[in-house]
Amino acid sequence: MPCPAEDLPSLAALPIPVLQPAPDWRRLQESRAVVRVRTYAGDEAWLITRYAEIKELLAGAKLGRAHPDPANAPKFIDSPILDAAAGQTDYANEVAEHRLMRSVLTPYFSRKRMLAIEPAVAAIVDEAADVMAAHGPPADLQELFTNPVSMAVVCELIGIPAEDREEVGRRLADVSMLGGDTDGLGPVADALGRLIALRRREPRDDLLSGVCATELSGDEVANLVAGVIFGSRGVVNHLAFGVARLCSDDDLRAKVTADPELMSAAVEELLRTASAGGVIMPHYAREDLDVGGVRIPAGDLVLLDLSLANTDSRAFDEPDRFDLARPSNPHLTFSAGIWHCVGAPLARVELRVAFSALLKRFPGLRLVRPVSELVAPDDELAAGLTELLVAW
Repeated sequence: MPCPAEDLPSLAALPIPVLQPAPDWRRLQESRAVVRVRTYAGDEAWLITRYAEIKELLAGAKLGRAHPDPANAPKFIDSPILDAAAGQTDYANEVAEHRLMRSVLTPYFSRKRMLAIEPAVAAIVDEAADVMAAHGPPADLQELFTNPVSMAVVCELIGIPAEDREEVGRRLADVSMLGGDTDGLGPVADALGRLIALRRREPRDDLLSGVCATELSGDEVANLVAGVIFGSRGVVNHLAFGVARLCSDDDLRAKVTADPELMSAAVEELLRTASAGGVIMPHYAREDLDVGGVRIPAGDLVLLDLSLANTDSRAFDEPDRFDLARPSNPHLTFSAGIWHCVGAPLARVELRVAFSALLKRFPGLRLVRPVSELVAPDDELAAGLTELLVAW
């Protein structure tokens, strides 16, 4: 039986430990697959806690980011980016437009493109490692490595020149803050206007030129590319959490150092397990849904907890064990179905190259503070760690 509204579990009251199991969240998962909760914004929502139910919801077009009545839509968190997604997207045509955007972007994340861009990724990683080495220990990996590497890699793929990257990065940081009054990703899109006009006159072999060559309007191109840039924020988190895990697990580190071929498997396990928990993707039900014996009305807010899904014992044997020999690892870190992250191939290349380079360049790399003292900020959407101090 559903909880009375005043007794709903509050997400804000549930602690989220970094790189460790979250007992309070696990208890919700064990209690039931669908839990009525109160969101960070104070509204009511349905939290989906188990792998099978989340995978099924992602399989079709049952969920969306838009809402038919944006002014009265329940909110997950106070974020201008999510508010814009709920209100500015054409609700009636959302799924078709989403599939169109994916079809435009997918060719730029093909295996051929990833092989071609890997040398550039390696050069970007090496340059950041040089900066870190020149700075000396202790160094904040977030400031000197993860943030600049992620921004430079995504800009390299898109075709944003080095001289424009600082402004784009600054605007991205501004719109990622919670509680702001910006127009979603509008400020990031605005920063691309001049470059879009240039690429239409002088196209190159990059994502921006390819998108400009479609029938999309200038605003649609800008918004689409801004979304790709924002998506790269997730790689910053994966880099930071991955390094923290590698630096706090001597056995894992020894294995991937002795056998570099294991790094790809390590990346998948790091993607599955290395987080601060609470990796939730907010959606709205586009139709009445029956999930885990619970009826979810159309228009209700549905929260898919991907970190819980990735550690669901119903889907993964010994889910808390880091297993480089795991025979199957169908984690949901990049979501699934039509919501699967189109940039996942680039993220995998970036993580593999970055982890390998850091361990080789800084064989004594270690955390300055223990994992138990790492902190995730509470004022930023898609936040990872406030800082990650390392020494070597």
